[in-house]
Order: sequence, then C-alpha cells, then structure tokens
Amino acid sequence: MSKPPPPSPPLLIVIAIAWVIIGGCGACGSTVMLISAWQAAHRSGHTGTFTLTEPLSCDHNPPPRHRCGWFGDFVSDDGTVVRRHMELDGGLPPGGTIGDTVRARDTGSLAQIYQETDTQGWKTPAGFLAAFLGAFMLGMLPLEPWWWRARLRQRRARRAPRPVTG
Repeated sequence: MSKPPPPSPPLLIVIAIAWVIIGGCGACGSTVMLISAWQAAHRSGHTGTFTLTEPLSCDHNPPPRHRCGWFGDFVSDDGTVVRRHMELDGGLPPGGTIGDTVRARDTGSLAQIYQETDTQGWKTPAGFLAAFLGAFMLGMLPLEPWWWRARLRQRRARRAPRPVTG
C-alpha cells in the first residue's frame, strides 16, 4: 500500500467542502425537478388546463426563441386537482395574455406545471444535475475520502497500547 499524500492546505479544504455542499444540495434539488419533468415528458400525472394569471419574466432572446414565464392556476380535466399560483414550465411564446388557457399536465411538482405537449423539458434539470454532480466530485478530490480509512487505521495504531514484553 502506498503512502497517503500530504494533507491539503486549509483554504483548499474549506473551498472543497463548499463545493461538496453546493454540489450535494444542487444535485438533490435537480433530482426532484428531474423526476417531475421526466414524469411529464412520459405522460404521467393529471391533464387539464392552465390559466395564465401573472407574467413572470421574459428573456432577452430575439424571436422566435423569445420566451416569457407565467404563473397561473391548474385545474385537472375531472376537476379533482386544483393548484393555484404555479409556474408553467418552459414558458410561452410572446403573445400570451392574462386569462389565456393552455393544455397542461400536473405531476405533483412543488412549483411547476408542464405543458401537455412538452416531451423535452427533462433535459434542463438533467443538465443541472450533471453540473452539480460535477461540482460535488470536484470538491471531493482535495478531500481524498479514499484515504480516510487508512488514516484512521494509522491513528489507531499509534494510540494502541504496546504489549509489554519482558
């Protein structure tokens, strides 16, 4: 077994721990978003209508890529699911106005309703998940967890009482 490398400088350890925390938390959040988007893309959940109630924001892309986000209310086709003040994932092309309705799908997401025809919405949260997992792994490299076990064994061996011979 080879000798473990020397310990990393303290600042590097702090930065590495920050990357691990950011990456871990972001990966958890992205996974939650990915599950809902994947379910919507594969036609799970309740279908219904989404009524636009409040514009969220618009990006600065030129048409036809210009998109605006919307908040609104979702009601399932059978009327059993009513969700108020939810965000419509993916936004709408310009021209949407308050009161317009869109065919939509609710998968139980905490914040989003998905357009019924959207089959590619899962790609964005999957990209975020990959990026956050990369940040997590980048933070793990300086921490060298694969050496922790060897370090613990060495410490225990140094602390263990020596047998008395005599």
